[in-house]
Amino acid sequence: MVANEKLWNEYRATWNAFARELAELQRLVEAGERNGVDMALLTVEMARLAHNAARDRLAAVLTDKTTVIDPLPEVPEKSRVRETARLLWEFSGKPQGTAEKDWLKAESLVRSASAGAKVA
Repeated sequence: MVANEKLWNEYRATWNAFARELAELQRLVEAGERNGVDMALLTVEMARLAHNAARDRLAAVLTDKTTVIDPLPEVPEKSRVRETARLLWEFSGKPQGTAEKDWLKAESLVRSASAGAKVA
């Protein structure tokens, strides 16, 4: 199999996995199954990281770049933590006074997802 074809297939597969995990998260939220939301958020974040890595590898080949920027920084990006914290808050019914708890939990989820994606 040609390298480009393999990278395209990986890109499509990781996109499909991300879309499936996002749909499952949405299903859990709509069904009110709050117990599974944390794990689903972690799974969505891991799928997103895997897709971003596949996208970056494909882009590097398509643009003839010899180096690929590490898609998994050691410190979670603030925007990912912020998005995850907001989702946690919304899924909990938007309670007052939980910002710090939601932020810390979001940091943990994003770090866990990053660590899991590095191992995978």
